[in-house]
Amino acid sequence: MKLEAEIENIKKILVDDEKFYQVPDYQRPYSWDKDNLSDLIDDLTNAYLENKKDTYFCGSLVLVNNEDDKRFDIIDGQQRTTTFTILACVFRDLYFNKLNDRAKDYIKGSIQDKYEENKRKLKFLTNEKYQIDFEETVLKQINFQSTKQVEKDFKDNRYLHNAHYLRDFITEKVKEHSIDINDFVIWFYENTVLTVITCPSQDSAIQIFNVLNDRGMPLSSIDILKSSLMQKLTSKEDRKAFKTTWEEISSNLKFANLDLDGMLNTYLYYKITTNPKSRLDKELSSIFEKEKKYSLEIIKEISDFSKAYIKLITMEDKYIYSLRYLRHKIYWNSILTTAIFVKYNDFDKLKQLLVAYYYQNWVAGATVARIKQTSYNILKLVKTNQSIQDIKNEMKSNLDKYSTRKTFKDEIEGSWVYGRKWDKAILLLIEYFSSDENKINYISINNKLHLEHILPQTPTKYWKDIFTEDEIEDWTNALANLTLLSMKKNIQAQNFSFKEKKEAYQNKNNVVSSFLITQDILKSNKWDVKELEKREEVLLKKVYEKLDLF
Repeated sequence: MKLEAEIENIKKILVDDEKFYQVPDYQRPYSWDKDNLSDLIDDLTNAYLENKKDTYFCGSLVLVNNEDDKRFDIIDGQQRTTTFTILACVFRDLYFNKLNDRAKDYIKGSIQDKYEENKRKLKFLTNEKYQIDFEETVLKQINFQSTKQVEKDFKDNRYLHNAHYLRDFITEKVKEHSIDINDFVIWFYENTVLTVITCPSQDSAIQIFNVLNDRGMPLSSIDILKSSLMQKLTSKEDRKAFKTTWEEISSNLKFANLDLDGMLNTYLYYKITTNPKSRLDKELSSIFEKEKKYSLEIIKEISDFSKAYIKLITMEDKYIYSLRYLRHKIYWNSILTTAIFVKYNDFDKLKQLLVAYYYQNWVAGATVARIKQTSYNILKLVKTNQSIQDIKNEMKSNLDKYSTRKTFKDEIEGSWVYGRKWDKAILLLIEYFSSDENKINYISINNKLHLEHILPQTPTKYWKDIFTEDEIEDWTNALANLTLLSMKKNIQAQNFSFKEKKEAYQNKNNVVSSFLITQDILKSNKWDVKELEKREEVLLKKVYEKLDLF
């Protein structure tokens, strides 16, 4: 059997061909999260709306024939294939009665073999460890309910979580753009394509996988950009000046523990103020061509921009520290670097608004798709030195559109703060602004930083005598019951009595925990509902002072 590579659509991969797929047991588990799904649906709907006659390329699928199981092992492409299968189930259980026979056949055929329905010969099997959950809660039928409830009741079922996220994203896009769902489903199966590479053996498949995912390319987009700019310089002196400046930029970034790639991507966002559509070197070369700038002018601008970039990232500032916990740093990073670069007048107010805007979205569970366009709009306003009020209005308009402020407050004031992606970041934000000092050290979120439950998660009789069962459920994972500790102190604290916990919050030399919000707890003589209510009021006041600015 020879290595075969074809461009195939979802219909051919999952519906037409008599091929069945599985994830081999040595593969890592399915890991796509809410943001991955948001990006996928955003890209799919944009491709459909902007030019649905064209195909939408969605990566590669590397397979090897497993003759023993009569299925193809997926060596690369597991995340996409799993997601496409979940999406088919979402289409089925959300819109089936609105679809014509063609769309229905595509959906059913991509989930199981229609000729062996009684045997439930599924087109795709996930990791053996998770197959039963996947089959019972998604493949057979999705019992749609509140997404928040599913996250709470099925904490470890990523397949069901993602089915609900996909439901939310699809319904939002269909409503926003008045999409004909039948037409979209057919387009998805017929126009979404992957490069399917079928290998003769597992070894050859893994070799292909490594080539496709190799980050050590001999010539990166940065190398290509540098080379193309230098080629336009005719004199030896100019080339030497360019090279010296380029090396100086790279050296300064390395000295600040920063990389050239991150800076140039931020510079690209500054230049285009929108989503990049191609490689960095192609995008920038196109811009430079239009601007008709000489290569030495270009490298001078990049050098000045890199200084603004370094100044921002190395800034000892509580607001910048808080922003650094955000996952999608390119947005605030490009906005604030641009603000420094163009000498924006209201820099301090801008960073305060950005913390409030991005944290409200983060806590409210907004995806990157929701903040993306607003971020570009803010970037344009900063770049052209528009008023801070215009920027605030832009943010407020986006927050109002999705009722983000209400959701944000519901989450912060709710009984389920522990375990959210933002739990430590919120407490660190409170920690930073509990100090009157302007310059304090940055605190990394790592395995040495722990969240401590004062009322423990597994309460002993001591705690059950203080709290009722309902009170334990309401307060255990709420903001007021959480504090920050180092790993050592967290281990010491365990589920002891409140007096013993207070002792554990100090080390053997009687040195109090360095966290101010933990030191405050030591002032309390007992830990009950009244103390929790008092602490909730204090913490929420600090949160809203910084985040409720709209």
